[in-house]
Amino acid sequence: MPTSPARPARRLDPEPLPDDGVRTVTAGTVLWLLVLVGLLPFWSRLRTDGHLWWVATAAVGTGLGVFGVYYCRRRAAALRRLGRNPGA
Repeated sequence: MPTSPARPARRLDPEPLPDDGVRTVTAGTVLWLLVLVGLLPFWSRLRTDGHLWWVATAAVGTGLGVFGVYYCRRRAAALRRLGRNPGA
């Protein structure tokens, strides 16, 4: 029976970044909103060409981003109350 090669030593996990994610998620949400607003004037052309799903993608990205901002803000507030918020 062949022997298995030796496994390399596992590296230590990196330290978390000092950020609570609120600004990052907010920036992404704003970008999705800008894409949505930029696509709206071309609604009929996108529908004709079969690309109306682009508008739907931007709308869903914006909606999920709004939820993400809400979630990150609540998480940051909870961590701040515990004295463990890295972004504070």
